[in-house]
Amino acid sequence: MTQALDPYGAALESVLRGVPYNSATGYLHWYNESEPDPRHGVACILQTLYVAERATALGAPEARILQDLRHIAAVFETDGDVVVLDPYLLHLTPIRFPADEVRQGHSSVVVDAAPVRLDGNGRQHPARLAAVYRSSGDGYRIRLSYSKYSVKTGDHVLSRHFTLRSQNQFVYADFSADMQALLTHPEQNSVSIRVLVDGTAVTAEAIIPLKGFAEREFSAADIWLRSGQGVASRNDADAHAAEVWADLERTTGLGRADIEEHLVSAARVYQKIADHRTSLPDYSLQDA
Repeated sequence: MTQALDPYGAALESVLRGVPYNSATGYLHWYNESEPDPRHGVACILQTLYVAERATALGAPEARILQDLRHIAAVFETDGDVVVLDPYLLHLTPIRFPADEVRQGHSSVVVDAAPVRLDGNGRQHPARLAAVYRSSGDGYRIRLSYSKYSVKTGDHVLSRHFTLRSQNQFVYADFSADMQALLTHPEQNSVSIRVLVDGTAVTAEAIIPLKGFAEREFSAADIWLRSGQGVASRNDADAHAAEVWADLERTTGLGRADIEEHLVSAARVYQKIADHRTSLPDYSLQDA
């Protein structure tokens, strides 16, 4: 007998592998009158909407999209279980809270996530996504805590934390009503593309930090490359940067010049629409 397709796992895999996270695309879509090649990927909001649509198309019930400020995740209720998909947090399998624990009002689960990093002895250490479900008087809340393994400290370090409340349902029209405010939010201190490298559970990133944007003329020389191990190098700096470029090109099917132009164009749009009196925080290039 053929095993039934898991719509959640299949949808998650398709977005993790085929839709890179990209914080630059929105600038070009909304302000540059251009439609970037879809291989560049999309912002985290759209990643979640895509994964919800794909899961439903594969037989899952329609998702409830829940919002925590500038972040969203897809939540499905199926035969009493609660399933969560959040591609931005790079979890490699769906988060599933079992029906019996949901009925009791509390459930917790930890799943592996990318990147998988190597310690000094060559042992693998996946990132982690810890999820906690708790019922409340007016619904439920789900806490998501994403941690990456630090090669430097030998432990997992918290990187992202979100709380989804069942009453905070996402409405795209409301969210996108003021795109300039969203795209120039103080937390937006870089433009970048991040891929899950083809055939692996490691990441590769190309990043332009935006600090000092008002006094700079952005170019490809401002791009940094970061490997799944969390090591960053300047564009053209060394063999490490070349290896990250090779991973980005192989995974996206795009050429290096395409990616460079994409990021530089987005950074220049940011310069045009952001308040030049704003001082952005430093972008941390060394990742744990």
